[in-house]
Amino acid sequence: MATPQIVIATTSSAQSTAIASTKVRVTANAAVQFAVGANPTATLASSEMIAANQTRYINMQGLGNKIAFVAASGTVGVSVTPIGTVYGSSIPGSTYIPS
Repeated sequence: MATPQIVIATTSSAQSTAIASTKVRVTANAAVQFAVGANPTATLASSEMIAANQTRYINMQGLGNKIAFVAASGTVGVSVTPIGTVYGSSIPGSTYIPS
């Protein structure tokens, strides 16, 4: 089983380290916005949201990218677990839902 990274999100964008996986499972203890890329910056105005205590499977758009998070207020712990290399998951906008 893959070891999760814990990213601490605040009102400033915080990045994970580079992830050697095309999919990640993300869970946060409060709502956060996220962005994915080589050097991403999450913003409250334009980034997609993950609701509090919900699990999301996110396309990393290729190997070695990072994921960034920002919270509207306070400090939020975000668990990022690599899922592995999933066929088709390096295509931007693709959706993967595990069975």
